[in-house]
Amino acid sequence: MKFISPSQTIQIAIANIINSAFDISLDPSEILIDVCYPKYDAHYTSAISLSISNRLGIDALKIAEAIVQTCSQDLEIYSQWQVRALGKGWLNIFLSEQFISENLFALNDWQPNLINISINPSINSPDPICQYAYARCCALIRLSRLLPTIDLVHSRTRVLDFIEPAEINLLMQQFEIASLLENSKNLEKANLNRYKLSRSLAEIFLQFYDRCRIFGVSHEIAYKRLLLIKITQKLLTAIAPSEINYAMYL
Repeated sequence: MKFISPSQTIQIAIANIINSAFDISLDPSEILIDVCYPKYDAHYTSAISLSISNRLGIDALKIAEAIVQTCSQDLEIYSQWQVRALGKGWLNIFLSEQFISENLFALNDWQPNLINISINPSINSPDPICQYAYARCCALIRLSRLLPTIDLVHSRTRVLDFIEPAEINLLMQQFEIASLLENSKNLEKANLNRYKLSRSLAEIFLQFYDRCRIFGVSHEIAYKRLLLIKITQKLLTAIAPSEINYAMYL
């Protein structure tokens, strides 16, 4: 099963809009989308309007406003994400709760491409913070089996409400790592940055663990947080160097 991240979906849509409206040919990969949460009150931001302004000879803000107008008139796009133009032509993008939920369920079902490369044999143990984060994931998943049975089928049909900043921050990190692993063009980048990616994911997960209760909350809250934990565990394994087996350090 292939995972199409929200950023990839947005890249494709914006590329199609620009190509149609301004009669040029941009590949979706040229539409740079950056995670801006929690720095800004949006999930993603893009400077694509500024990037192509000189090429088109059109003011960047006018390009951004044209993109916003087209997106707002497309019911499928509007149900998934909304976009606003600001400043000199920046685009801020906001994901809908429905779209976030759909992508979370898809990410839970997805099996990543494992990074398999050779590294210095002297580096044969994981970063302590990554090891600790992985151990916490495993322990929380084991403890979750003590919870009353959660109706997974019913839960998957519901829109999950993400309002806690620590939840959203972890989720956005997961989307981006999954996008790197799924896109062959980015796999080399993931290889080169695997230690940085692992540590960043571990740190963000531990912030989530510190701020978000897993037990003693409603079934819906417990369910969505357990999904985040399971996905974190899966991604930590996927981006670990091939010589490292986290299980042996538990």
